Amino acid sequence: MTWQLFLIILLALVFYASLPAVGAFVARGHWRRFRRMVNEVSHYPTATPTVVGRERSGPVGSYRFFGTLEAIQGDDRIWITNGRFSVAADLRNVHVSLIPEAEGGEADSWSTGGRAGAALGSVPWSRIFSLPEGTPVFVGGRLFAEEGRGIFRDTGKSRLLVVIHDCPRESVVLRAISSGRQRNEIVNSFTLPSVAVGSLSLLLFAFSLLALPDRLLAVLALTAAVAPASPFLPPGFPLYFAYRAYWKKARNLRVQRDVIRLPLRYFPARRDRLERGTLLPDMEPYLMIRGTWDAVGGTLTTAAGERLTLPAETYQMDIILPRWWRNRVGGSPGQAVVFAGYAVEGNELILRRTEDPMANTLIVPGDPEAISRASDNAARFYELVSGAFIGVNIAVNLPLVFLLLSWLIR
Repeated sequence: MTWQLFLIILLALVFYASLPAVGAFVARGHWRRFRRMVNEVSHYPTATPTVVGRERSGPVGSYRFFGTLEAIQGDDRIWITNGRFSVAADLRNVHVSLIPEAEGGEADSWSTGGRAGAALGSVPWSRIFSLPEGTPVFVGGRLFAEEGRGIFRDTGKSRLLVVIHDCPRESVVLRAISSGRQRNEIVNSFTLPSVAVGSLSLLLFAFSLLALPDRLLAVLALTAAVAPASPFLPPGFPLYFAYRAYWKKARNLRVQRDVIRLPLRYFPARRDRLERGTLLPDMEPYLMIRGTWDAVGGTLTTAAGERLTLPAETYQMDIILPRWWRNRVGGSPGQAVVFAGYAVEGNELILRRTEDPMANTLIVPGDPEAISRASDNAARFYELVSGAFIGVNIAVNLPLVFLLLSWLIR
C-alpha cells in the first residue's frame, strides 16, 4: 500500500505541479527577454543612408528602423522602406513578433497603459507565408553594409528584433511591454499535455487498483485523476472566477509597473534634481520635469514657479492602483512628472512633442518610481489573494469528489 500511495502522490506532483511550473518559468523567461530586447533596441539610433555609406562594407553597428514592407526577396530577406530610405532584413531562424490592432483603437493608448491588451504573438519567419506590401514593420539589431545597402542580420550573439504591428509607431513600445507576457504563466504550452498525461496515468493506475480488496487507494487515484477538473465543479466553482479576476488585476499591475518606468529608461537613477535633460538616441533633447499639473489648463507649474504649456499630443498615464493602496504612494496633490522634447528660446523653456516614436510625450500624475514600487507590491498582494481563492476552491471540492467516488465505488 505504501508504494502505491507514493506513486499516486508522485504522479500528481510531477504532472500537475512540476512540469507546469517548468513551463511557467520558460514562458516568463521568454517574454522577459523579449521585453528586455525591446528596451535595449529603443536605445539604438535610427538607421540612415549616412551610417551605411556608399563605399562601406561590413558591420556598421546596432540600429533600429521603422518602415513598411517594400518587397520580399527569396525566402528569408525582406526590404523595408520609410519613403526616403530602404533597408533589408535577413530573417532566417528569426522569430517575428506580431502586435495586433488594439480593441477600441489606439488614440488614447497610454491612458490604458496599465492594462494588458490583446496578446502579442511570436512565430518563426518560416511560418509566415505571405505579407501584403505596405505592412508596418519595425526592426532593430546589428546592421551591416553591403554594396551601399543596409542589411539587418541576426548574428546569434546579437538577436534581431522584428515586429509587425497594426498600431501607430508611437504605441509599439507600449504594446510590446504591456502585451509581451503570458496571460497566466501556469497555463502554458507544458500545462495541457502534462495534465492530460498525468490524469490518464492516474486513471489507468486507479483501474489497476480496483482489483485490490481495499478500494481506498483506487478512490484516491481516481480523485487525483479528476483533480484538474475539480475547480470547475460546485460548490467551489465561484472561487475559480474570483481567482481569475484577482490574477488579472495582478497582471495589469505588473504591466503598469513596467509601463510607468518606460520613460525613465533614458535617465540615470538620480533624485537630486527636479528637472533633468538628456539626449535621445537620435540626438533629440528630452526632458523630465516635475511640478504641479493643471489638467484643465494643460499646464505644469514647476518648483521655481515657471508655468509650462504641455504639447497638445501629450499622453496622460492612467494610474490603476486601488485607492487604499495609492495612499501609500505619497506625494503632494496635483504632483506630476512630464516627459517631453524641449527647446530653450532665450530664457524660456518650451516643451515639444518628441519626434522619436519610442520616446513619447507623457504626463504621469505622481512619482513614477513610487507608483512602480506600489504597483509591484499590490501585484504581489493580488497574486497571493488569487492563490488563496484557488487553494480554498480545491480544499473545498476535492474532499467532496473523494466522498462521491467513495460512495460510487464500494
